[in-house]
Amino acid sequence: MELGRIHGDAKPNRRRRQLSKRQRWQTIWQTVGAFARQRMAPEVACRWLGIGRSRLYQLRQRWLAVCDKKPHPDWLKRPAKRSSRELPLAIRRLLNREIHYCKHESEFFKGHINFSHLAEECLKRYRKRVHRNSLRRWAIRNGLYTPGKDKTGKAFIRFEMGGIGMLFQHDSSHHIWVPHMGLKHTLIMTVDDHSRLVVGARLVEEDTAWWHLRVLRETLETVGCPLAYFTDNHMIFTPNTHTNAQFSRVLQELHIDLKHARKQHPEAKGKIEKLFDYFQRRVPQICERRKVTSLKEANRILQEVVEFYNRFHRHETIQETPLARWKRAVNEHRSYLRPIDYEGSLDLLFGLHYVRGVKKDGRLQFGGFLWRLPRAPRYGQVTVVVRYPTSSRRPHTELFILFKGTLLKHFILSKGQRSTRSFSGPER
Repeated sequence: MELGRIHGDAKPNRRRRQLSKRQRWQTIWQTVGAFARQRMAPEVACRWLGIGRSRLYQLRQRWLAVCDKKPHPDWLKRPAKRSSRELPLAIRRLLNREIHYCKHESEFFKGHINFSHLAEECLKRYRKRVHRNSLRRWAIRNGLYTPGKDKTGKAFIRFEMGGIGMLFQHDSSHHIWVPHMGLKHTLIMTVDDHSRLVVGARLVEEDTAWWHLRVLRETLETVGCPLAYFTDNHMIFTPNTHTNAQFSRVLQELHIDLKHARKQHPEAKGKIEKLFDYFQRRVPQICERRKVTSLKEANRILQEVVEFYNRFHRHETIQETPLARWKRAVNEHRSYLRPIDYEGSLDLLFGLHYVRGVKKDGRLQFGGFLWRLPRAPRYGQVTVVVRYPTSSRRPHTELFILFKGTLLKHFILSKGQRSTRSFSGPER
């Protein structure tokens, strides 16, 4: 026996008959018509018909649609629902193939079907823009997909800048981006706050200051310097007590403000966190589908996804593609970007800087080795700039020894001396 709440004056819950069965359709026609012509107050019409205001306005809309025709008793019936259009054969075959792969053949994403990604694949392959819900409903009708509850939380957007280049959001995401490699890698990404355009992105092995500087330089050389960067409170971005961190040092030299999110408030970075979720739902699946086993191939796929996002992805909040919003801001003279204005060498600026002391014999101990400096000040402080290999043209790690901004010595490390971990200090 099931217990419930008991009311002394409770009456049996009798379902009310429909309006068309309670009153004649001619009466309803005349009443709604009088209300539509503003000859009857809504309170009077509701009381006369025994309905609420929302239902009255629904009948008014239906009456206005057929008022110029001859009155007919079927005007109260709801219009028949439009039959859903059948998807093209090529798209249906693509859905069957990809859903079957996700459900039965995928090694890492079995059962996880991303209809937004499938809609983008339809646009890429067949130049056919289909809404993700259309694909989802088709899969449900054909028994290929059973909907469930989305476990992904939604990020909250706190602010928005009025032009491009006012604020760049910069962050990194540690994730399994290349499933067949079996390791977690880091995606470093920079996004314009106003347009949501991805201005810099790279998959790297480790989340270190060197790779953040690489992405920072590529971004500034490609699109220009913004007014400010917005990051979290990671030690890579937060200045230390004795010396500035590498990232903040470069921004300070280029006269770019650095703003930090409040501690324990991840919702402040809502835009870039939602964007990481976007890429996490696409890049690993494409890498797994194409059997990618190297970061070089994964970065090519990443650039393809970034280009598609910038050019074709219609953002739900701004109702524009990021590139279209970027161009519109440029045409309306709402761009705050400027070229890099630095007199010195960019190779030295974007290197890792470490302050070390010189011994009395003119030698410097750094990275487990002793380096002889013929013109270095005894017991003085020098700056060691480390630059790791960047391309096949510069395959060696280089050391630059600076004293008060002047280059004292340049070393090129051999394979035995090079170690990407030996030079990583507290600025990492």
